[in-house]
Amino acid sequence: MAVKRFVFFLAAFAAAAPLSAQDVRPTAPSAADIAISQGRLADAEALLFAASSRATHEPSARGALGVFLASRGRFRIGAVLLEEARQFGGDAAVIDARLARIYPWIGDWTAVAALKHYASSGPENERAHWLASHAPAHSGADSAKIPLDPNELAGLGKIVLVIGGAPVQVDIDPRVEGLVLPSWPVIASEAQQFGMRDSASVAVMFSVTIGTMKLANVAARLSPNARAAIGLDVLAALTPTFDAGARTLTLRQQSVTVSGESLPILLSFPGVRIIAREGQAPAALESAAGRAALRGARWTLDVKHGAIITTR
Repeated sequence: MAVKRFVFFLAAFAAAAPLSAQDVRPTAPSAADIAISQGRLADAEALLFAASSRATHEPSARGALGVFLASRGRFRIGAVLLEEARQFGGDAAVIDARLARIYPWIGDWTAVAALKHYASSGPENERAHWLASHAPAHSGADSAKIPLDPNELAGLGKIVLVIGGAPVQVDIDPRVEGLVLPSWPVIASEAQQFGMRDSASVAVMFSVTIGTMKLANVAARLSPNARAAIGLDVLAALTPTFDAGARTLTLRQQSVTVSGESLPILLSFPGVRIIAREGQAPAALESAAGRAALRGARWTLDVKHGAIITTR
């Protein structure tokens, strides 16, 4: 039953694509679940640590704490706890699928390639092994300020990427992982492709230019009718600052300390939820409530500290 509770926690709390490999009957929400639903993240963390300490070899408690810490930007320790949960009897396929979503946020494709129970064959596995020996990287100016066109219907705004010399307007969409691009000839010619998954080609873009910055070896999916989009997992390493008033997005090669009000976030792999104030339920960043929390503010995504920093 402990393993089943753990599988349910991964699927429900992380709010990602279905990962369960077995029938799972939902159980009553735990005290930690309730604290998370009320935006009391410090309380939730304390409860999850206490549960893991009481049952040090119980996969449900270990895995729940690992997922939570990863969602708060503590990827390494969260991944270690998930690895331990697998060793203690947790569902290996479910855990590896979650780890395969977490590790790309820190660019650790070697760790993804080493997951024995994740896509043991197929295009995702081939891409992970390719990226393990062709690591993603970014270069260019120390910082870049680029135009940001508001687009509340499909994300956080539109920016222009240059791929193969061609400009491509993309939505910044928290619900997307990597890049999602139309498989135009000019784009496909700049990609390493590994086969099809759900009618889309699993790929890596060799080079993507954003303003005066260049990104190398970016995970992507190519599809003939795709709406071009970029996920926050791609931008997070560049400490992005969104300024809707000035219609600009600032990207940086190095992480910086930004002053302002800190609003906690939860990563959902994919997806980002924000807690506008303690006592309020986490809201998807792109939802009406998420937009309201940031309206009129200049804000920076600070994944390292599990927060969005706002300046008004």
